[in-house]
Amino acid sequence: MTHALHVETKLISEELCALLRQVDPSVFVFQDEPEVRARVDRVASRLRELVVAAEREDAGGRLDRLRERLGALLAAVERATPTRTPSPKAAWIAFQREVQPAYESLALTLRGVVAAPPSVRPTNHARSLWHVGSGLAVLGLAQLLPERGWLAALSGAFAAAAWSLEIARRVSERVNERLMRLFRLVAHPHERYRVNSSTWYMTALFLLALFGTRLSQSIAIVVLAVADPAAAYIGRRFGRTRLLENRSLEGTLAFFVVGGLGALAVLGALGPASLSSRLFLAAVAGLAGAATELFSSRLDDNFTIPVAVATAVTLAGAG
Repeated sequence: MTHALHVETKLISEELCALLRQVDPSVFVFQDEPEVRARVDRVASRLRELVVAAEREDAGGRLDRLRERLGALLAAVERATPTRTPSPKAAWIAFQREVQPAYESLALTLRGVVAAPPSVRPTNHARSLWHVGSGLAVLGLAQLLPERGWLAALSGAFAAAAWSLEIARRVSERVNERLMRLFRLVAHPHERYRVNSSTWYMTALFLLALFGTRLSQSIAIVVLAVADPAAAYIGRRFGRTRLLENRSLEGTLAFFVVGGLGALAVLGALGPASLSSRLFLAAVAGLAGAATELFSSRLDDNFTIPVAVATAVTLAGAG
């Protein structure tokens, strides 16, 4: 049953979500600090009220978890808020880094009760480099392996290992903590509580190895590797026209352009000889990836994008 506290918590969580995005290092500027501090004060004040209200309620089930996570979030906000004005940009980056895990934990509590606020994906250059590097490594591997069976076996083994780790970290908080610490440079905070993107990526690669052609696999791998980080950066830095799930028109266009160029590079090496055919397939790949990224809210886009791109270019005539 939905409690009034859950509804009020959702509203303040949406305000905090906007705050965490505002202090992201890709967009934060010192001129915004007075507005940011005013927003922090509003969030902290409302959190205190909610903590007091939660403590007055009878204990039990979801309200116990909500009370605990509201308190943890309030403590994180109070502890991490810079104490002097003006504060260096690094102080607000540290604020985002400390508060976001508590925010994601609270959002997890709200899911299934009310429409929870979205996860926040902060700028992470190490993750972007990892994203591109791993995609190019997989592309090279796909070209070197002699037969489909080799790629299917290898990607299937990695997918099985990834899902085994997912099960292990759900069973053991200690395992979860160690894995998050191991991949702290490239993991998003929300992945502590959800299936991580690498697991979805390995699953997509396994499906592509089973059902895709070498060309469609290669295009899908490259589009995800280069276009997803580009769209994220452009969307955070320059996005003004909001579309769905906080995605922007500018980020979506960046995905289409960069994804199309990446696909064109692959088609130039592996695709048909006709320039018109290569341009057409590259446009199909970029459009399929951009549209899928825009509408991927329930499933991770590291799964949906490569599957959608490979399917689209195959239907469009890529051999």
